[in-house]
Amino acid sequence: MKWIVRIISLLVVLMFSLACGHQEQDNSFDVRLEIPEIIELAADQTTVRFAVIDGKKPLVTDAIVLSGHTGQYICSISESTAESVVMVLPSGFQAGTYNISVQRGASMLKLGSASFAIGKIDDGLVPGEGVTVYGKVTCSGQGVSGVSVSDGYEVVQTDSDGVYRIKSQKAHKYVFICLPSGYAAPLNGVLPAIHQQLELRVSAPERKDFELVKVDGQDNYSMLLFGDIHLADRTEDRSQFSKFTADVNSYIASHSGEKFYAMTLGDMTWDQFWVEHNYSFKEYIADANAMRGLAVFHTIGNHDHSMYYAGDFDTVVEYKANLAPTYYSFNIGQVHYVVLDDIECQNSGAGTSDSRDYASNIVNEQLEWLAKDLAFVPKDKILVLTMHSAVYNNPGAARGGSSYNIKALAASTLENLVKGYPEVHIFSAHSHKMYNVDNLSTDKIYEHNAGAVCATWWWTGHLTPGVHLCQDGTPGGYTVLKVNGKNISWQYKAIGFPLDYQFRSYDRNQIALTAETWIPKANQAHIDILNEYNTQWVTTSTDNFVFMNIWNYDPSWTIQVTEKETGSILPVTRLGITRDPLHIISYMVPRLNGNNGTTFETCYTYHMFRVKATSPTTTLEIKVTDRFGNVSTETMTRPKEFTTDIYKSDALI
Repeated sequence: MKWIVRIISLLVVLMFSLACGHQEQDNSFDVRLEIPEIIELAADQTTVRFAVIDGKKPLVTDAIVLSGHTGQYICSISESTAESVVMVLPSGFQAGTYNISVQRGASMLKLGSASFAIGKIDDGLVPGEGVTVYGKVTCSGQGVSGVSVSDGYEVVQTDSDGVYRIKSQKAHKYVFICLPSGYAAPLNGVLPAIHQQLELRVSAPERKDFELVKVDGQDNYSMLLFGDIHLADRTEDRSQFSKFTADVNSYIASHSGEKFYAMTLGDMTWDQFWVEHNYSFKEYIADANAMRGLAVFHTIGNHDHSMYYAGDFDTVVEYKANLAPTYYSFNIGQVHYVVLDDIECQNSGAGTSDSRDYASNIVNEQLEWLAKDLAFVPKDKILVLTMHSAVYNNPGAARGGSSYNIKALAASTLENLVKGYPEVHIFSAHSHKMYNVDNLSTDKIYEHNAGAVCATWWWTGHLTPGVHLCQDGTPGGYTVLKVNGKNISWQYKAIGFPLDYQFRSYDRNQIALTAETWIPKANQAHIDILNEYNTQWVTTSTDNFVFMNIWNYDPSWTIQVTEKETGSILPVTRLGITRDPLHIISYMVPRLNGNNGTTFETCYTYHMFRVKATSPTTTLEIKVTDRFGNVSTETMTRPKEFTTDIYKSDALI
């Protein structure tokens, strides 16, 4: 029986490989270039010139995409005339055979294929005895010293000439650098060139060089953190994602002259749909490249592991080839960033969605690597760690306000490794909701479980255009981490709303979510589901309560609600467990009214608050202030109707 399962698994993997290699041909624009069979490059060559056929040249704003077994490269165009086009090769480009296409927006046109050969560097550098991976880290031709370089097990630093040498077993089949402060990596689209694949046998020395770009003024910048993206070419997710990238581009453009970087928090893709919808990492990168000029460092999530392989290690082969190492580090200014993979796959390898299994855990191999990485990091640095699954559960349990979410041994080991640093921030996702665990005063650790770009897997925007909500009512969005030297602050940016949009109010007197009114087409089974999740909102109320969902709340925030007519400051109560009514009517109601299942039900939220007004018609002045003094306000004229229309963003329609 086992061999039958293995054959089925191999067939599914083959289907996946064929699907990933397929690209739709787009004839909406006409570009013709003369593509030779073999392109020979000098060791230091950075551009390639192609002849243009019949004057059919690309635009300088187009990109040339090279796709091959070693990965995908997005190349910019520095010159385009009726006679020739100059393509700029990204740093770290590797020899191989590639399909060559031109990309214009979301459209792709295949031009041909070619084999790229790179001449050998002859500068006298030799690997040394027992060394299997070596090379130089340079900037403008000069070696950069003190740069950490790793194969995922060993961590070494470059010498005064920028040379590194690793006695590597090549288990991960890559080598990566830890960007030093004051430098950046060249970009391949949104991907910083920080790692390279290893292709030779274990005992054969391989040379891998890295080029850095000098950057001034890195002490002040913003890091954007993107929780679950979950693109799968379904539920209009790609068109909704384009509104997210437009929001990011607009936010960056509104802060002209400031520096921006970004990190994902895992689940950029959805393994089930790699084959079913022919949407995987390459397609995701093409969509993400709409964020022009933004370096995006990636964190792996559970759905970025392949379900077509058994165990843990083999499930990340495609991820490592296309996006990033599964764990690595880099520096920007006074902050040391560490990316971890806390998904330990336990798949059977059958290649079905129910054969996928995993634990939230950081395996010993990574923790051992982290100890070596931090050995080179001064103790006065701020640490920012990203991982997909949260380290801590929702506040309200034991230990500093929260219990462990990942395995306890891994969590305690991680805490011990970082305890010598003055401030440690963990950014996680996975839950598709938002909560904060503040242990800064004790363990110097603060975890931000930071919502989701896709919110409820893009469903609310699909069913109720203009409304984009996570399961706890948090709007789909991203965190803006502002760094000023060693001082950091953060705010959550809802997609389609200004930065000061930090809460939503509900007039309880206007909410009566009865099945007769909201799901008249539903059968009894689906009516029962609504009633189960809707106990708090089903009946009409005359108690004059006003509810506020303040999604990024932590106990250092202040909430002041003043009744305009009486001048009274109303007492605010934090509710223990409440479901957000807007999520119910934007997701559960349209699903149930069509007698469909509700896979992503409205969940409990721990950041709902309530006040009691003196009458149904008084106006409330609501003022919410975060720990950094950022103020969000609303003048709530009551009665305030309860429909999806009044909460919509035009930018999301």
